[in-house]
Amino acid sequence: MSSNRINIVDDQFFDHKSQLMYISHSKYGSDWKSLKHFHPFTEIFFVLNGRGKFTVENKTFPIKENDLIVVFPNVYHYENSQEDKPLEYVVLGVKDLLFQIDEINPHFIYQNFNKDSGDIRYYFSHLLVESKNKEIGYDTVCQKLLELLLLKIIRKLNIQLHSHQSSLPIRREIKMICQYIDQNYANNITLESLAQYMKMNKYYMSHEFKKYMHISPIQYLIERRIKECQSLLRTSSLSISEISEAVGFSSQSYFAQIFKKTLGLTPLQYRQSNTNDEILHQNDHDNFLIQSIE
Repeated sequence: MSSNRINIVDDQFFDHKSQLMYISHSKYGSDWKSLKHFHPFTEIFFVLNGRGKFTVENKTFPIKENDLIVVFPNVYHYENSQEDKPLEYVVLGVKDLLFQIDEINPHFIYQNFNKDSGDIRYYFSHLLVESKNKEIGYDTVCQKLLELLLLKIIRKLNIQLHSHQSSLPIRREIKMICQYIDQNYANNITLESLAQYMKMNKYYMSHEFKKYMHISPIQYLIERRIKECQSLLRTSSLSISEISEAVGFSSQSYFAQIFKKTLGLTPLQYRQSNTNDEILHQNDHDNFLIQSIE
């Protein structure tokens, strides 16, 4: 009798915090609408059947059965199906996942798994079954299947997980929120309407925005409105009430209160300090009313 014992040592190689957020299964049909979009997390695509094209930022390439595409956070992408060979694929949304790769394709990873299709299909098929049946502990099983899948990708491509995800540059969705506010500050913008526009949970959106900008989205909106008010007070003959309405403040008294809190001056005082006498004395009656409110 012979015996061979192999000790297993935990080298903590795979000590990570990546979290599986969702699993989706899609198949091309007449109602297919492929729109350019991005997410604040990583997506892993695996093509089960068919052919088509995949676009990441400005790069378009063909995709086919057993192709795997990893799209990094905040990267624009979309897919199109070949009509005679419709695409069918599985997508995993994974939070806190990045790989250390070269700079040739910094936005995504592409790999065909024809030679390892049995293993890779096993992981994806069981992820779909577990997420559909939702038996006891299915979330744990799905998370472990994700880890096995990630190890398979790491071995196949000879790459590593990124260990400094917090050092990423400002997220693209934060820039989009800023741009949206900059262009629409005069409209009625709320945290709910921003979240709906961005297709994000409002609490998550607010947390991430404050994390990168150090102020809340609503505070950014207020500061943007105040900045525009300063310009109008300096360069226009509009009354203070007209300026208040023009930049999106629904209440003149609230506008006056916020303006003074931000700049240390009332709107009238700011105008007097930054305009000539000809503009300064226009709409005196309106200015007096606003000043009395303040």
